[in-house]
Amino acid sequence: MSVELFGVLLGVFFTLAVYTFLYRENPYSRIAEYVFIGAATGYGIAYDLDWLKNQWVGTWSKTMEDSILFVLALLLAVLWYFRFSKRYFFLYRIPLAITVGTYIGLALRSVVFAQVIEQVRSTAALKVVGIDPWTAFNNLVTMIIVVCTLAYFTFTVRQEAAFWKPVNKFARYAMMIGFGSAYGYTVLTRMSLFIGRVQFLLGIPPNPPEAKMFFPWVALVLLGTLLGYDYYKKTKK
Repeated sequence: MSVELFGVLLGVFFTLAVYTFLYRENPYSRIAEYVFIGAATGYGIAYDLDWLKNQWVGTWSKTMEDSILFVLALLLAVLWYFRFSKRYFFLYRIPLAITVGTYIGLALRSVVFAQVIEQVRSTAALKVVGIDPWTAFNNLVTMIIVVCTLAYFTFTVRQEAAFWKPVNKFARYAMMIGFGSAYGYTVLTRMSLFIGRVQFLLGIPPNPPEAKMFFPWVALVLLGTLLGYDYYKKTKK
């Protein structure tokens, strides 16, 4: 068997091994899980080391100041491994605090700019006059949703007046529609991954056609061994 055919066979085996988890947890699904985690970890480590080497050669090795900063960054990265030491565990908190604080600051800045300022700016730039009716209707609905949703989270004003109730109700419906759309998009993404694996098993181009040949035999072996093992356990009891 050539290397290409062996790779296709492994792809069919691991694809079906993952889906055997739908039957129950079994050695096949655990093997697929462990191999995936190990391969992803190994690839990630190799990619990070290569990126580190390229950073040193192309950027940080140019001047003495940059080299010192690079060494300090490496020493800070080494502190992560004190997570496995009970005596020096407190050193692990230093890079953890720096990383969490940095990412929280970047996230808050991006959230404020992307989800508040840019949203308001884009909404204010919408037009409802001088364009086709359907686009004008969409822009009008967008403006109403943005204004009502922002008003819903205005906690500095008491929302006991009569005109606040329909605004808050419309904002809740709008947010539920948005959350439902996001969830539906997530489900469709998972379905697209499933469809891609089915096309691979059926050998639909551009997938290798040899997968269609291996698919029934591998499926029979996996299913037969699982059912046979369960029958053996029942008869043994």
